[in-house]
Amino acid sequence: MKLFEVTYHKKDATLSVLLDEKLNMDELEKISQEISDHLDRFEDEFDDNYLLDVSTVGVERPIRNEEELLEAIGAYIYVKTKEREYYGTLKSFEEGTLLLETKDKNRTKDVSVDYGQIKKIRYAVQF
Repeated sequence: MKLFEVTYHKKDATLSVLLDEKLNMDELEKISQEISDHLDRFEDEFDDNYLLDVSTVGVERPIRNEEELLEAIGAYIYVKTKEREYYGTLKSFEEGTLLLETKDKNRTKDVSVDYGQIKKIRYAVQF
């Protein structure tokens, strides 16, 4: 299995385990049970109860860093900044700037986005 990310969300006491695999529900259930059984051996070390959420990253997987962004060149992505949201094809990423090919009504246009201004970025499904 390839582990994508593990996060603990203190607000709702959820331990999220994201796997970078294509799995069906039966496989996810089995893996979740195995992780739960393993964590139960350390239950005295946890202050509170928590919810274990095991899932796959899916097709709209997050893009977490510049290296993954470079791997996404040519892909259709979603980008959210403080001011705007964009859907488009990532044409390039150079010197801290993304170049996206977006559609505005029926017109295609290129948009530059400063990497430092991005609040959220992920792959997207194009319809």
